[in-house]
Amino acid sequence: MRPKVSKELGRGQTRNKMIQVGLCLVLLIVFSWGCSLNEVGFTQKNQSHEQQKQEKQAEKQGQQSKLYPPHPSFLTEPELYAVLSASKEQSKLEGTILGGVVPHHLVAGSLITDLLAALVPQKPEVIILVGPNHHNLGGRIITGFSAWQTPEGLVEVEEKIVQALLRESIVGQDEQVLSQEHSIGSLVPLIKHYLPQTQIVPLILHHDVTLEEVDKLLAVLEPWLEDGKVVFLASVDFSHYLTREQAEEKDRFTLKVMKNFAYPTLFHLDNDYLDSPASLALVFRYAERKGLHEFQVLANTNSGRILQNDFIETTSYFSLVFLKSDQA
Repeated sequence: MRPKVSKELGRGQTRNKMIQVGLCLVLLIVFSWGCSLNEVGFTQKNQSHEQQKQEKQAEKQGQQSKLYPPHPSFLTEPELYAVLSASKEQSKLEGTILGGVVPHHLVAGSLITDLLAALVPQKPEVIILVGPNHHNLGGRIITGFSAWQTPEGLVEVEEKIVQALLRESIVGQDEQVLSQEHSIGSLVPLIKHYLPQTQIVPLILHHDVTLEEVDKLLAVLEPWLEDGKVVFLASVDFSHYLTREQAEEKDRFTLKVMKNFAYPTLFHLDNDYLDSPASLALVFRYAERKGLHEFQVLANTNSGRILQNDFIETTSYFSLVFLKSDQA
């Protein structure tokens, strides 16, 4: 009879082991299921948090747009298309445009459109658009959050960069003064036409803004300046109210100053030479920091030459670019 008991005992032990293995498998499945539920819950929680964050951001932007309504357009639709119809769009540039200078006087609209057309293949995300505060109103350096209305739709402002500038207290916000400034407003409709997705950071500078202030401004902007994605554009007119011959003489001198990066001389030049030494210096200073010590002049002319009239008081114009070689 003992062999029979041993067999039954052996079978019992085997059965117990199978039960233990089964229990282990059940526990493992339950544990894995619990982990999966936790992981799903964690993912859903993260997604929910991210969704709430996006909703708050959208709500904040909506509130901000209500707080700062768009600036009115400086150009009507017929005026815009009159400028566009006179454009030549002939410059084909090799390299990445990091910065440039264009007029804001629309008599020279073809100089503006030529440079903007050259930017189209580059598709910059942001243009830092800097020009003179013609009436010297408000703070020394002014920016703002308001979008700009144009005949072809709104041009939005890159708010993160504006916020960074305002945090450093070297720039003030003044939508009222900014909305009246044609050094920005005249260019915005043309930017919208050629670069419809590009945002801007508008900056207007008092006449007596110094090189030291320019360097402080540039120091705040530099972390945001990804090559090709963010482009500096100075909106500057040159010699004012002189005859055509006098204007051309002044331009020859200003060109030498620019080629030599002669900032002390530049900041002593008055309206006979240009209307915003500080705006020009911001672009040139940035180019220097990027290792660029030469620029390409796309055009240099004046209103007397454009209008074929030697008896009027003229405004003169340069358009130029700083190019980074794509071979580098």
